[in-house]
Amino acid sequence: MVQTRIGINQLDMGGWVRVYLGQGEPTGEIAHFLSHALNGWFRERPHLRLRLVLPVTRNGNTVELHAWYEQILFSDQSPLAKPVPRTPGQPAAASSQ
Repeated sequence: MVQTRIGINQLDMGGWVRVYLGQGEPTGEIAHFLSHALNGWFRERPHLRLRLVLPVTRNGNTVELHAWYEQILFSDQSPLAKPVPRTPGQPAAASSQ
């Protein structure tokens, strides 16, 4: 059994995120891997809400995903706000809910 590793990059473009193959050309359909990576990206950012996802295809195969989002939770930035202790392993934005 031959196992190949593929690297998937996630690039936050400020209002939308680009999920794409790291290096080389895809040798088949990688949409499931891209979708899984996009899902993980949003799980790490619970303050964002997914609005729209568009696939980018080449030769009939999905090679990239573009996903637009909006921010739904905002931290209190006032000087009178009480600091919320951060739990290890928890994203910083999620701790200020």
